[in-house]
Formats: sequence, structure tokens, C-alpha cells
Amino acid sequence: MLVTVKINFLLLSLNLNSKSIYSRRMFLNKIITFHTVIFLVTLVTKGTFGGNVPAFYWNANTDVCINNSIRIDVEKYGIIANAGQKFNGEKIVIFYERNVGLYPHLKNINSTHNEYYNGGIPQNTNISAHLFKLRQDINLIIPNPDFDGVAVIDVEEWRPTYDSNWGVKRIYREESVKHVMTRFPYLKRNQAIKIAKQEFDEAAYNFLMYTLKECQIWRPKAKFGFYGFPICDENGLTRNSTFCYPRHDDRLISFLKHTDALFPSAYLYPGRPLETARLFVKDVISETKRLNDMIAAEGYKKKEIYVYHKFELDAWVDNVKEIQYYDEGSLNVTYKQTIDSNLNNIILWSTSKNMLKRCQYIKKYVDDLFLLKIILFLIFLYKFGFLKSIADNLVISKI
Repeated sequence: MLVTVKINFLLLSLNLNSKSIYSRRMFLNKIITFHTVIFLVTLVTKGTFGGNVPAFYWNANTDVCINNSIRIDVEKYGIIANAGQKFNGEKIVIFYERNVGLYPHLKNINSTHNEYYNGGIPQNTNISAHLFKLRQDINLIIPNPDFDGVAVIDVEEWRPTYDSNWGVKRIYREESVKHVMTRFPYLKRNQAIKIAKQEFDEAAYNFLMYTLKECQIWRPKAKFGFYGFPICDENGLTRNSTFCYPRHDDRLISFLKHTDALFPSAYLYPGRPLETARLFVKDVISETKRLNDMIAAEGYKKKEIYVYHKFELDAWVDNVKEIQYYDEGSLNVTYKQTIDSNLNNIILWSTSKNMLKRCQYIKKYVDDLFLLKIILFLIFLYKFGFLKSIADNLVISKI
């Protein structure tokens, strides 16, 4: 079965669009790749590559498309998808905030008021009630006790340390200080901040650890981890020599070492020059590997790494016809760079917003250009150094 998927993956990668502006070059590429594929198929059938073939997970709720007679055939390219391409299923699931027990968070109403949900800040969490609700959520999202797929805990309203809650998340600092001042009104602000830091950090750690352990207890075969770590963003370079935040990331080790996998995010956004995007993805990959080395240095097993990538620059655009998809350059700096870095697990994610309206455009993108037909094949070749010269000859867009 696995051999068949690998062979189909290789053969389907050659089904290039002859009407493309690259048709002449593609014709020459087909001649080259025909012999390459025969060679690769022989190696695959002999098990030469072992388990190192890149694994791609489809994490978009395109079941909406299927239910409306628009099928995006990602599976035929070897992409791992849930049955019926449901967002949560037997291969991969995501626990968003609403499904992570009684996840505490704030909603900023105005400059003087923040609305509290489930206590608002981690310090106010009722752990017993949280875990009771979390068990219900686990049974809802993962009904199969023997689930052995990928399970991502995606909680992004606040970061795990007081100091890392900057920007719009600064409200968690302010509310934590208020939490101290309410109990100890005689304290000076700097004294209250010191206590608030300690209380927030301890409560946040406890919340994440209790959550993780409860998930691992009830679904022990799953690969659980937290989305979005290490902390990296496009503003990082203005504060550091990297797009990531090593000083803050080091403090994440305390709970990341207990996870089953790491799920860094390397999303691209509109307006970023391609070279900047390349450096951003490079930094995300390097920082994730650095954290994994730190985890190993503490005596824990290195974690599997699943890199989150998109294929649309901004899928939240109201007019779906205006959505920009990753071009060849973007695909190279994201997917290809990830595989070149010896990270074999990639998750392809997209929002559910306007999905029904977007179905036809996603299908066209996948069928006409997407890496599933071209870039993935190049990635596959690049993975094995002895085929690099052939892959170099096939690259569509150089960075």
C-alpha cells in the first residue's frame, strides 16, 4: 500500500500542464524525469528510502467542498487527509481555545475594560472544572480512544510567560497586575508587577501542563503538542538578530519537553519581500531545531517536528477572487526550504472563512500549479543528494 502511494506520488508529479508558459521547458523536463522516475520507482520498491519520504498533512475543512460536489484531490498526490477531508478526523485534529476545557482569556472592549472568559487570566483557573470540561472536549474531538494521529493544541490568546505578552496581548500583563493590586492595594506598582510576573508564569505553566497531561492520559497514542512555538514573527528582526525570540523561547522548554511533537508556524503574509520571507522561514526552522537540541540536552527525547505552512497569503480577504496564492518563489522558500532542512513533516493549513466560495479556486490552484504537482517532486529529489543535479535542472524558480 505504502509503495503504491509512493509510486503514484512520483508518477502524478509528472502530470504537468502543457499549456503552461513553461511548456517548452516542461517538455524537456518530462524527458529527463521519465528516466528518473523509473529509477526512483525501482529504489522505492526495494525500500531504499525507508521511512524518510516527506509526510504532508492536509488541515483545511474542504469537506465543505466535497459536500458541494467540488473535490480537491489532495490524497492522490500522497497528501495525508482525514476521511472526507474533515477538519478533525482520524489522522489529524486541532483543539482550538473553545475546545480546550475552560481556557481563560480576555476580550478587549475598550481602553479601560477587558471582558473576562473562564476567569480571564490563568491565575483564576479552576483546574478541576477545567479538566472536567477538557475530558468532554477530548471525547468530542477524538472519539476513538486508540487515535494515533497528530493532535495540535492551538491556544494563542496569551503566551506562556508574563514578559512575552507584548502588543495586543499586553492586557494579560495589566490584568495580572490588577489581580495583585486588588488583593494588596498598599503595594507600589513595581512591587505588584514582580508578584504578577511570578503568579502569571506559574499559573500559565500549570494550565498548559495539566492540559497536556490530561490529553496524553486519555489519548496516549496521539502525538500531542502546542501550535506556534517557538515564538517567531515578522517584527522579531527589529528587536533581535533573528525573527524569533530566543530569550523567551528558552523558557518554553519547561513544558515543551513534555510534549510529543513541536508545531512551529512559518506562515507568509502579503507585502513581505521574498528574501525576507526566506530568512523568516529559515529562522523559524533554526530556532525549532535549537529548542529541540535543548530538550535533548535535558535528557528528554527529541520531538518530531511538524511545520505549519499555508498556501494562500491572506485567505481572510472578503472577495475570494482577490486571494493571492503562493507562487513558485513562495513555495520554494516555505515547503522546499523545510524539506531541505531535513524536516519531513509539513501541515498544510487554511482558514474555514468563506470556504464554500473558495472551493473552486483552491481546486484550480491545486490542479494547475500547486506544489503537489511540481514543487513536491523537486523537494523529493532534493531530499536525496545523489539526485540533486537532476533536481537543479528542474527548478522552476530560483531564489
